[in-house]
Amino acid sequence: MKLPVKWGPGSIFAFSGLDGENTYQHSLVGTLTADQPGIIFHTAVRRELKFMLSGVADLNYTIVASDVIKAELTTRTGESVPLVLIFYTQDTVIGLTSSYAKPVLLCYDQSKPERPGAGKIVYSTGAEHTALLEVEDKHLLKFAFSLSHDSANDALNKAEQGLQTELAQQLDQKIGFFERLPRPAEQLPARIEKTLAKCYSVMKSQVYSAEGIFPGKWTTPDRLPHKKLWLWDSVFHALGNRFISPELARDSIKAVLSTQVASGFIPHLAFPPSERSAITQPPVLAWGIAQLYASDKNREFLAAGYRAVHQYLHWIMANRDSNRNYLYEWQVAADSVHCRCDESGMDNSPRFDQVVLMDCIDFSCFMANEARHMAKIAEILDLTDDWIYWKELYRQIKEAINTNLWDQEDGFYYDRILASGQLKKVRAISSFLPLFAGVATDYQAAELVKHLTDPNSFNTVLAIPSIAVADPTFGTDMWRGPVWINYNYMIAEGLKEYGYQQLAAEIIGKTIEAISFWYGHDGTIYEFYDCQDRVSPARLNRKGSPVEPYDFRIKMQNIRDYGWSSALFVAMVMEFY
Repeated sequence: MKLPVKWGPGSIFAFSGLDGENTYQHSLVGTLTADQPGIIFHTAVRRELKFMLSGVADLNYTIVASDVIKAELTTRTGESVPLVLIFYTQDTVIGLTSSYAKPVLLCYDQSKPERPGAGKIVYSTGAEHTALLEVEDKHLLKFAFSLSHDSANDALNKAEQGLQTELAQQLDQKIGFFERLPRPAEQLPARIEKTLAKCYSVMKSQVYSAEGIFPGKWTTPDRLPHKKLWLWDSVFHALGNRFISPELARDSIKAVLSTQVASGFIPHLAFPPSERSAITQPPVLAWGIAQLYASDKNREFLAAGYRAVHQYLHWIMANRDSNRNYLYEWQVAADSVHCRCDESGMDNSPRFDQVVLMDCIDFSCFMANEARHMAKIAEILDLTDDWIYWKELYRQIKEAINTNLWDQEDGFYYDRILASGQLKKVRAISSFLPLFAGVATDYQAAELVKHLTDPNSFNTVLAIPSIAVADPTFGTDMWRGPVWINYNYMIAEGLKEYGYQQLAAEIIGKTIEAISFWYGHDGTIYEFYDCQDRVSPARLNRKGSPVEPYDFRIKMQNIRDYGWSSALFVAMVMEFY
């Protein structure tokens, strides 16, 4: 497999739980700088490890991954010298450089460093202690940078241990990760193969080791600015992680199930040691578990997942269907204009602008899809009574959706406001989920396809926009127009089920090409993309206009090295080719 080689400002540089202990509480995380080779480490008081180039005529990267960077520098005298950075442990980076790329450590609060010896520099700020050590090695410089939450001496000891390790062996191990990954049977274009490697690298960076409520490995969307576990993100991660290993994919979902409480409720986010949010998120667990079972036939995982999701879906039925009509209502909030419905995952969608309780098309379709997959799982587990129950529930939700949320005049599904009984006529991507859930009739599917192929509706240069282009709420801010990879994946799956194979292939093909193009241009994988594919996703709004240069401390903007975009790119490529 070709290696990822594009330097992407803001891209994640971090250790992975696949290689050893990597905790939410103590792991060191960096992002790539924009102006020169360097890493900003996001400690409480930021540190920056930068390399001051001098006498360099050219710089050629041979790998830029989430935990290893290697470049060849050509000097003005024609000499070739290396620059190598490797995440050795969760809190130590080691590397090799030269006087042509001298390492310099900066501390953002302008603290004065300690210099306990030649080639040693220590910054202590509050409970954080960092050390940079360097030694000359055959006209080159070996270096190690470490973090300790205990003491300056502990940071120095960690850096000393890093200096003693065999750098070449560590480099081989990091590159070996890519050599062991599966490839599609079909030969990939180079741009897609490099993007595939980048996405695998991002997925690797997301993995934490066991900690607190999580008994095994667990994943987070991007390490920074998100650090916690999210419900539906983790399921999408699992769909990509199955190509790294079936065990990692199962762990990704087991971690979500480990957050469940006695009532059956599963929170939308959680983090160690035992913190949980008070809302949930789109129910996609039975679907995800069924996809993993189709790949690895792990019956024990299937049975344990079934029991947990059984409880969870009954919690939803008891708490998110106030009028008991088999249509489900997201919890909405008035306290944030930019996040009316965090529970839906579509934070700032114009569907929720008026903050009213609605029978929601997406929630209802997710529940229908969960019911039909629970029926499939019950059949595999020989639970006949349960199979009958879930089949009947699926029928009831399907009938309720098509009776109450379908608008014959528009040939489209909408949410319905509980108080007035009126349809909330915002044309959003959520209304294509009846395809994903197998809810639409053949006639209704054909009507939805008309919208997907209409340039005035959802047929943009890069489909599928989160809001129809002719809708008055269409824009470039997050769920108000841009393209989201998870919805493209789910809707394409639905189109295939209804026999629209060519349209599904076109959507997936264009999605793969767009992600590959912007990785080649910007060096990163984004949270969402421009539906006209004209501007870099970095310039799209995210609950407000972006800040330049990228700095999520000032404003959280289109997130870089994003988890489900990477995981579903891998799934798309492995399935499409």
